[in-house]
Amino acid sequence: MQNSSFIKSLLNLTLLIGILIFVNIIASFYYSAIDLTEDKRFTLNEATYKLVEELDDAVTIEILLEGDFPSSFKRLQSATSDLITKLRSNSSMINVRWVNPMSGTKEENIENGERLQKDGIYPINLTNTGRGGAVRKKMLVFPYAVVRYKGDKMIIKLLESTGKYNTDFSKAEEINSSINLLEYKFANAIHKLQIKTRPRVLLLTGHGELQRPWTESFEASMFEYYDIWRLDLDKVTYIDTNVHVLIIPKPLKPFGDKHLFMIDQYVMNGGKVIWLVDALNMELDSMRRRGAFMPNEHKLDISNLLFSYGARINQNLVLDWESTVIPIDVSAIPGQPDIKARKWFYHPKLKPYMTPLDAQETGENNIQHPIVQNLEFVDSRYPASIDTIKTEKYIKKTPLLRTSKYSKVQYPPVRVNFGILDQGIGQEAFTKGNQNVAVLLEGAFSSYYKNRVPDSMRLALNTMGQPYKEEGVSTKMVVISDGDIIKNDVYRTQRGDIYRTKEHPKGRPMELGLNRYDNFIYGNNDFLMNCIEYMIDNKGIIAARNKEIKLRPMDQERAFREETKWQVINLIVPIIILVIFGLFYTTIRRNRFGK
Repeated sequence: MQNSSFIKSLLNLTLLIGILIFVNIIASFYYSAIDLTEDKRFTLNEATYKLVEELDDAVTIEILLEGDFPSSFKRLQSATSDLITKLRSNSSMINVRWVNPMSGTKEENIENGERLQKDGIYPINLTNTGRGGAVRKKMLVFPYAVVRYKGDKMIIKLLESTGKYNTDFSKAEEINSSINLLEYKFANAIHKLQIKTRPRVLLLTGHGELQRPWTESFEASMFEYYDIWRLDLDKVTYIDTNVHVLIIPKPLKPFGDKHLFMIDQYVMNGGKVIWLVDALNMELDSMRRRGAFMPNEHKLDISNLLFSYGARINQNLVLDWESTVIPIDVSAIPGQPDIKARKWFYHPKLKPYMTPLDAQETGENNIQHPIVQNLEFVDSRYPASIDTIKTEKYIKKTPLLRTSKYSKVQYPPVRVNFGILDQGIGQEAFTKGNQNVAVLLEGAFSSYYKNRVPDSMRLALNTMGQPYKEEGVSTKMVVISDGDIIKNDVYRTQRGDIYRTKEHPKGRPMELGLNRYDNFIYGNNDFLMNCIEYMIDNKGIIAARNKEIKLRPMDQERAFREETKWQVINLIVPIIILVIFGLFYTTIRRNRFGK
C-alpha cells in the first residue's frame, strides 16, 4: 500500500514536470503581456506593430549603449532593450547587437571613435556621480543606434537634445524625453529604409522668399530624408502632384493670380503646403540702425486665398511675457557700453498651449498632437496672430503653436523701439491670452476660384491635361504667421559682418533654432520636420510621438540618508517574518499531531 502511494506521487510529480516543460516550450514561441500601467509604457503603436510584421528582409539594429552607466542612462538602456524585445516578438526579421565602442585598447578605441564620427556619431562626456554628488567615473558614451536594411543604413540619435548647453544627462529628467521618443525614432528609421523612392519637397521662390544661407540648416535636415528642389512658378505651368510638400518660406512680394491659381489647384489635387508668412515687415536689424521702426503691411495677395481655406493671418504683432532675450546696451555713459541680455517681448517662445477653457475641460496644459508632442519651445520673431474661419465645407483646424496666456497684441501704426525695455512693464500688462501662431488645416478644401474661372480658361486647361477642380480631395496644410521660424542665423565677424568661407561663400549657417543671445537650441527644426513628416506619413507612425512616460524620480539624497534603514527593512525584516511563520507553523503542527 505504501509502495503504491509512493509510485502514484512519483507519477503525479513526473506529470506536473512534463506539463511545465510543455507549457514553457509552447510559450517560447509566443510573446504576450498585459499592460496595466497608467501611461501604457509597454504598449506600442498599432502602426509600429504592423510595420515590423510586414518586413520582407532582415533588419539589423546595432545599439551602441553597452556598458556600465549611471542610473539615468541605465533607464535609457533598459527602455531601448524593452522596445527592441517588443519589436522582435512581432518579427523574426529583426536582429540586434549591443556594442560598446570603448571596450578595446586605447588604439582600438581611437580608431572606433574616428570611424563613428565619419557617420555623424559623436560621443558625449558622461559623469557617473555618487553619494552627495561626488564624481565616481567619467566616460565617453555613444548614445546612438545604427539600423541596416537591404544594404542601406540609418543613424538614430537615442539621446534627445534639451536645447541647453552642458546638460547633465546623469539626471533622470534629462533622459525622459529621449525615452518617450524611442519608439517613434526606431519605427521612423525602419519605415524610411523601406521607402524605395524618396519623397519630394519643394521650396517656392520668385516672390522674395528666403534663400540660402538663411534656409541652409533646415535644407540639410530635410536632405537626409527627402529630395529637395527650388521651384519658380514662372518656369512651370502647374505644380506636379508628385510633389509631396510645398514650402513657402517668408514671401515678400505679391504672387499674382496666375501663381495663386497654380497653388490653389495643387491643393485641390491633394497637394500639401506649409505657409510661413510675415504679416508685417519688421526686422531687428532695421530697428538697430534707426533706433526705432514703424512696421507696415507686406503687400501680399494671399489673405483671401488663406481665408477661403479657413485661416486668417491678422495684420498685427504679438508680444509675449514668455520671450527670448536680445543683447542691449544699458550703459548711461556714452562710449562705455554695458551689454546685458534683456527679454524682447516681440520674440515669443511658442508652445502648443491650450486656451484656459480647454485646460479646464481636459486638465492638461498642452495640445495633444503628434506634430508638437514632446516638442521644445519654438523661437519666433515678430509673429502675428491667426484666426480660424468657418468654411462652407468642414475643415478640421488644430492650433499647433501658441503664445502663452501672458500675451498682448499691437496693430499698426505702432512705433517699435527699445524703450519698452525701460518702462518696467510687468506680467500683469499681458492680458490677451493665448494667440495662435501656427495652425494645421485638414480636409477637402474648396477652390478659392470657385465660380470665377471663365469657360475659355477651363477649355485651355482641359486641352493641357490639367482640368480645373472646384472641390479638392482630402489634404493638409500648415499656416504659420512667422516666416523666421524656418530661418537660421549665420556666423558673423567681430565687426558684425557675415562670416564667409570657401565652402559657404554666402555665409556659414548656424543650426536652425540656435539663439546665440541666450545659448539655447529651440525646437524650430523639429517642429518643421514634424510638420512634413505628418503630412506625408500614410502609415500613422508619427502617432508614436504621442507616447509620454511619466517620470517618477526617487529622491537620491533621501535614499542616501536612509540607506541603513531600508537595508534593514529589505534584508532583516523578511527573515524575521519567515522565522515567525516557521514558529507559528511548527506550533500548529505540534498541537495538531501531538495528540
